[in-house]
Amino acid sequence: MALLKPIEIRNTGLVASYWRLTHCLLDHQAGLAEFRLHGYPDRAARDAGKLPLPGITYRATAEALGLLGLHQVGTATLYAAARTLPAEDGTVWFADATDA
Repeated sequence: MALLKPIEIRNTGLVASYWRLTHCLLDHQAGLAEFRLHGYPDRAARDAGKLPLPGITYRATAEALGLLGLHQVGTATLYAAARTLPAEDGTVWFADATDA
């Protein structure tokens, strides 16, 4: 699974359109999930093994993810959260993204 949405990377002129979940860290002590979506120009670049462009980081509690606890975190939950929750920079980037 991935999300499709063209986003310019940090005012560089580089645009990532294919966004894939690449990292997830569950800190049960702190009650936080930290996850990251990295962008590629397109799916072909990702399939060709190209390195991703800089990522977008999220931090959320189980409650913010709509879960009773972090042990329930799954990939689909994190993609859904990226559509509704603000990223670390405060922006909701993927509200209008489509599924890849």
